[in-house]
Amino acid sequence: MFAHWRAILIGVLGLIGVDLLQILVPQLIRRAIDALATGAATLHLLMWCGLGIAAAALGMGAFRFVWRYFLIGASHRIERGLRQRLYEHLLTLPPEYYDHHKVGDIMSHATNDTHAVRRAVGFAALAAIDGAFMAAAVLSMMLWMNIPLTLITLAPLPLLALAMLRFGRLIHERFDRVQAAFSALTDRAQEAFSGVRVIKAYGDEASEQRLFSARAKAYADDTISMARVWAFFDPLISALATVSMALLVWWGGRGVLAGTLTLGEFVAFASYLGMFAWPMIAVGIVVNMMQRGAASMGRIQIILDTQSAIQDGARAAMPAPHIVCHALDFTYPNTSVAVLHNVSFELAPQTTLGIVGRTGAGKTTLLELLMRLYEPPPGTLLLDGTDIREFTLAAVRGMFGYVPQESFLFAMSVADNIRFGCGDLPLATVQDLARQVGLDEEIAGFPQGYDTLVGERGITLSGGQKQRVAIARALALQPRILVLDDALSSVDAETETLILSHLRAHAEAATAIIVAHRISAVKEADQIIVMDRGTIVDRGTHAELIRRDGYYRELYDLQRIEAAELSTAP
Repeated sequence: MFAHWRAILIGVLGLIGVDLLQILVPQLIRRAIDALATGAATLHLLMWCGLGIAAAALGMGAFRFVWRYFLIGASHRIERGLRQRLYEHLLTLPPEYYDHHKVGDIMSHATNDTHAVRRAVGFAALAAIDGAFMAAAVLSMMLWMNIPLTLITLAPLPLLALAMLRFGRLIHERFDRVQAAFSALTDRAQEAFSGVRVIKAYGDEASEQRLFSARAKAYADDTISMARVWAFFDPLISALATVSMALLVWWGGRGVLAGTLTLGEFVAFASYLGMFAWPMIAVGIVVNMMQRGAASMGRIQIILDTQSAIQDGARAAMPAPHIVCHALDFTYPNTSVAVLHNVSFELAPQTTLGIVGRTGAGKTTLLELLMRLYEPPPGTLLLDGTDIREFTLAAVRGMFGYVPQESFLFAMSVADNIRFGCGDLPLATVQDLARQVGLDEEIAGFPQGYDTLVGERGITLSGGQKQRVAIARALALQPRILVLDDALSSVDAETETLILSHLRAHAEAATAIIVAHRISAVKEADQIIVMDRGTIVDRGTHAELIRRDGYYRELYDLQRIEAAELSTAP
């Protein structure tokens, strides 16, 4: 907010300019009416009073443009800055945070809550400044004109102060509930849209409609509950303003009849009292929006105060890709079941490590620890002889080109997905990368070739095509360590052989880690580790492992039989 102080200051000055000109108009009207009432009016006097009112109107128009442009503009820039700050902070949080917080809830914070904060620092702050200045200025003029009449007409104000304290708390509490209900509604919608194919496949539309309807009803009920409070508060303010006007008619009318108050003064006082109604209304607006903004900012602040459990080390230089894992034990945060136990291995630069094992053996967890997506225990993972925790996150993660089990593509073109993370990569390079993963001919058959949009999460591509685009994206980074986490599971044997041949050429300049269920994907690796229930149960080269009884030999024999059956099938 302080970064925009110049715009806010100019806007506030424009706002004050409007208020000062508004206060001037009743005095011009008073003078004209008193002159007419006493018979002292002249055409010259009335003309100047009329011109003064017209000039004031033009000035108010100009000043209104100034405050709206600068104050409302500043509030939008503040919202943009808050949303950007929230987004950047969310990117720093580890996967652990997203394991426990739903996407719909986070989206609600980034949209609905930031909007409520903008209205609080924008229109509510404007109403507060304008209302406070207008109240002080109008009250000063009223006291200058007639102190007893001012005190009598403003007698209802203490009731407004009491109502403001009570309703402010109610609005805050109920808006908290409204935002929580909106988060639940957003999360339900996001989950349903993401899984719409599963919903349709199971014919479960009616059930999903009932679940969404229940969330929507809860949100509507909470919103109506809050609106009920505001619906009582707003008329109360109007009623108090009407009572003040009735007191003016009673007491001020007596003054006019008694000759202690001129007709012009009565009209001017009525105008000021009408102006004083805005500060009273502004109180309600400020209380409503400020309480909403405070509730939303509290929800946002909880996220901003959340610190990542993974902290940057001091070393920014990228280390050599020499990995040593020593007696690594790991348990996911907030759980009690050990995922990895006493895992040890060494991977020299420009060599390939193969990892095989049953589902749930801890293979993916090991990779995530290597990239510091989760924090390993001290001294268990070393890069270039130094504890991985001593390096900055950028230095560690910048070494890796990672292709996960479920390839995630962005709703962009095929070429832009391959370029992701590399900036403006030439099309010729993109085409060469696609050729290396056996995708160039298929892309040529797409409607717009490399400019074809792949849809949300790459939905228009097959599983194998998505995996190959993800591998090309990882190769485009020219990483020091290439990691494939079962990234060849959806491609056929011929394509797998093509990709692996190119990866072996790439491995001459980079270290590679390949997690796979197919023996063919890892058999050329320099070393292979076999994992089961979070520990390494066997290790060696392909030739060594197939000579020993164990899971690797069992998997090798099973896949060899399956391949033989497929080759003889009609």
